[in-house]
Amino acid sequence: MSSPRGRPRSERARLAVLDAAADLLIEGGMAAATMEAIAARAGVSKATIYKWWPSRGHVALDSFFTRTKPTMAVEAGATLEDTLIAQVGALAGLLRDPATASLMRETVAVAQTDPDIRSALDTRWLRPRRAAVEGVLRDAAERGEIRADVDFAAAMDQLFGPLYYRLLFRHEPLDERLAETLVRQMLAGLSP
Repeated sequence: MSSPRGRPRSERARLAVLDAAADLLIEGGMAAATMEAIAARAGVSKATIYKWWPSRGHVALDSFFTRTKPTMAVEAGATLEDTLIAQVGALAGLLRDPATASLMRETVAVAQTDPDIRSALDTRWLRPRRAAVEGVLRDAAERGEIRADVDFAAAMDQLFGPLYYRLLFRHEPLDERLAETLVRQMLAGLSP
């Protein structure tokens, strides 16, 4: 009995594109992740890539997001403090990696003038991470662990903003204790 055609092969092609794009990003940044290079490395046509992604920026950042998605996992049963430290610490760990740091700096720079990259950065990188943490904060507010009047967007900026600030300006290190410091200082201000 032969296996059904189309769907599994399409999924293999989609995963090959994601792997190729991520590899190209890590190796050479956004400039290396052209549609032509991604298609060649994945062994697919550019039309195949455009079937799933509207632009080079979207496929590139989707590939990077797919590889880094495990860093957003929320451990069931962990305390609010531990969960936030894990979230902020995971992002700091990614940004400490020289290849990731270089890619993120470049992506932020390119996003200033390229609307496709800006859109992909927002939808594939920023919003998912913020949504995970916002859910944790909302649950904590409902349980009375933090004040009910918390501005969740500002709280997330307080947690993640310093990481990007240190990444871009390099004035202070993204050391391993930073996540703990940021979370504890923020939670002290949000206590009921």
